[in-house]
Amino acid sequence: MMFRSAATLVLLACSSCLWAASPIPGVSEVSVQGAVEAAGTVQVQAGGRISDVLNAARPSAAAYLLGSSLQREQERQDQLRQRAGLLHTLSQLPQHENLDVRAAGELLHEWLEAHPATGRVRLVLDRRLMQVQPPHNPVARQGDSIIIPLRPQTVHVVGAVIQPCTLPHQPLQDAKAYLARCPVSNAADPDTLYVVQPDGLVQALGIAAWNRADPQPVAAGGTVYVPVRESAMKHIDTSFNEDFASFIATQPVDP
Repeated sequence: MMFRSAATLVLLACSSCLWAASPIPGVSEVSVQGAVEAAGTVQVQAGGRISDVLNAARPSAAAYLLGSSLQREQERQDQLRQRAGLLHTLSQLPQHENLDVRAAGELLHEWLEAHPATGRVRLVLDRRLMQVQPPHNPVARQGDSIIIPLRPQTVHVVGAVIQPCTLPHQPLQDAKAYLARCPVSNAADPDTLYVVQPDGLVQALGIAAWNRADPQPVAAGGTVYVPVRESAMKHIDTSFNEDFASFIATQPVDP
């Protein structure tokens, strides 16, 4: 009899755990991490907006909203396919005739291996701005995740470089100037540079004499991507550099 009672209690306990872990009908649960006053799981009624989640979590005064990220499962699935395509292209570079291109491919492969698909959606999570701009204030979905970092003090440089670099952020400094402290390899494209801003905006910049763009600063937490020489990729994947830069944009900003 005591054994049966104990077993019943265990079953009841397990069923209550399962019930607690199941989504609540009519409620979306969103995970919020980082520089907020109330981190954890936020529940909003069906139809509630991301700004409602932010109002409940209350980003701190030190929050770096430009680098905040909303991550969603549907977008993660799309990014998994994008990442697989990039890895497939990189798998062809070890046979490339140019040794510098091979070396660049190895570094890019290492970077991809260290950066999974996240599901990040390009959206600045400024709750006040979102409330007056409904198109930029999506409905919260079950399983959404929000990460709000502190303001970083660095800029990353990756791609066709001798070694990836993390450099001190210099306000208003042109993106190309960061290459003085992070030398590019002979595989680097001489005409183009990509800037990935912390909000996920990707900018392609001309850097040669014939196509030079106006100076473009990189915001704190951004990334400068040095593309592989276009002539080396034209028979493999002509959109590789653009696709790689857009995948960098899916990564959350380092806190």
